[in-house]
Amino acid sequence: MNNNQSTKEQLLYKANGLTEREVAATLAILNQYHNDIVIIRDKDYLLRRLQQTYLDQGLLLVLLNDVKSVLVPEESSNWITKDLRASLWFYNYYYNHLTSNIHLAHNSLSNHVDYLITGIDCSFMLLNPPIYSNDSEQLHIINNYNFGLEYKLTVINDTKRLYHSILTERKYTDWIDINDIDQLYWAVDYLRKAGMLVQNVLFLAQDNKDTFAQICASLDTIDNFHNMNYQYTPTANKRFFISNMRKAWSQKKFRDKKDAETAQEHFLSRRHMNRLKKLASEYGVSSAEYLQQLIDEAYDSTD
Repeated sequence: MNNNQSTKEQLLYKANGLTEREVAATLAILNQYHNDIVIIRDKDYLLRRLQQTYLDQGLLLVLLNDVKSVLVPEESSNWITKDLRASLWFYNYYYNHLTSNIHLAHNSLSNHVDYLITGIDCSFMLLNPPIYSNDSEQLHIINNYNFGLEYKLTVINDTKRLYHSILTERKYTDWIDINDIDQLYWAVDYLRKAGMLVQNVLFLAQDNKDTFAQICASLDTIDNFHNMNYQYTPTANKRFFISNMRKAWSQKKFRDKKDAETAQEHFLSRRHMNRLKKLASEYGVSSAEYLQQLIDEAYDSTD
C-alpha cells in the first residue's frame, strides 16, 4: 500500500480482504454503536456501513486489523463445519448443555452451520464504555470487549473429544439403508415420536444423505452425559433404544408384506398368485415389488 493513500482507501482495501467470518464479527462490533446493523456475512453490506458510521476511520482500520485475533481458528471448528452430522449433534448439545457456558449471539444467517459458528464468533461481553478518538494514538475498539477466545477453545475442544467418543458405530446403524427413502422417513418419524430427533429450525434435509446424517446425529445424542474420565462403551439405554428401533422396522416390513399379500389375494386367483410368486423369486424381489414393476412398465409404455 502507498503511504500517501488516504485512511479511507486503506480501510476499504482492508475490508475487501476480510473473510466471511471476519465480516460478521466486525458487523457485530459495529452493532454496539449502530443498533440497526444486522450481523451477516455480506462484504458489500459491511462496506456500505463503514462509509455511513460516525466512528473514526483510523479506529475502524485498527479494528479490521484486530478482528481475526478474536475468532476461533478454523482448525478448531472444522470438525463442526465440515460434517453435517457433527454440526447437527453440536447444535443439539449446545442448547442442552452449553448455553450457560457460551452465549450464542443472535445473527441473521440462514444456514444452520453459519448461524452456529457466527453466533460463537460474535459472542462477547462489554468490558469498558466504547472509546472513540481522533488522536494519533492507536486505540483498539476490540479491547473494549471480552470475546473469551481461550474459554471458547476449551469448550469446543472438550466437546469434540466427547463427540468422537460417543459417535455411534456403524454396526448399530448398518440395518438402515441410505438408499431407501421410505425407511429413512420412517426412522425420522420414529425418532420424532420418541422425542429423540435432533431438529434445527434452519435445517431441512435436501437428500437421503442429509436425512441419514440427521438420524445418526440423533442416535449420537443418547449418550451425551458420558463422563470423559472413563472409557466409553455404549450404554444399555442406547443399545436398548437402537435394538427396539430395529425390531420396530422389522415388524413394519413384515406387516407391509402381509398387507400386500392380503391385497393380492383379493383380486388374484391362487393360480395367478403362485405364478406371481415364482416370477418374483426369479428376479429376487417380493411379489408386491414385481407387480409394481409390471404396472410401472405398462404405464410407461403408454406414453
